[in-house]
Amino acid sequence: SALTLFLTFSSPLGKIWLMLIILLRMAVVVLAGYPLYQDEQERFICNTLQPGCSNVCYDLFSPVSHFRFLLIQTVSILLPYAAFSIYVLHKVALYIVRMHCLVHGCKGNKGLSSPKDLKELCRSAVVNRLDCGADHLRVLNFSGAYTVHLFFRTLLEAAFAAVQYFLFGFFVPERFSCYHSPCTSTVDCYISRPTEKSI
Repeated sequence: SALTLFLTFSSPLGKIWLMLIILLRMAVVVLAGYPLYQDEQERFICNTLQPGCSNVCYDLFSPVSHFRFLLIQTVSILLPYAAFSIYVLHKVALYIVRMHCLVHGCKGNKGLSSPKDLKELCRSAVVNRLDCGADHLRVLNFSGAYTVHLFFRTLLEAAFAAVQYFLFGFFVPERFSCYHSPCTSTVDCYISRPTEKSI
């Protein structure tokens, strides 16, 4: 897979960091986020009996589900990793075919008529890589693509932080006051576990 190939061509520190990012984000969202937010609307208690008032206040308090927002953020942050891995996979496959052609003298695209032929070429190129001269061997450099991937990941992180701030803020209040139809007066609503959600 692309992830396996990426892990093969990255440094040991990069491998550990990638796995930590993926596992920690998914663990936080699934193990901490879901249990914390699954009963969010049921536990959003307002001091009113006016029908529909609590629902309107909850919609004002949380225009988007916090849990779904965290899930979308996590998946979006992993997209640059996926794009980078696919790029690495593509470049390495082309490099293996070129090396095979240097070793065995391919002419044009002859012998690449099917994916099975391409797999055979790759397998043969890997087996015969020691037959190549040292002048033909080079180390593939992905630093430019890695920098672009880091730039997009940082941009996504900043964008999601800004959206989170404008939608929810960074701290969950203990009490939320709202006045909106069908509420007939200012209503105070209370959020469950605000300190834990802020953390």
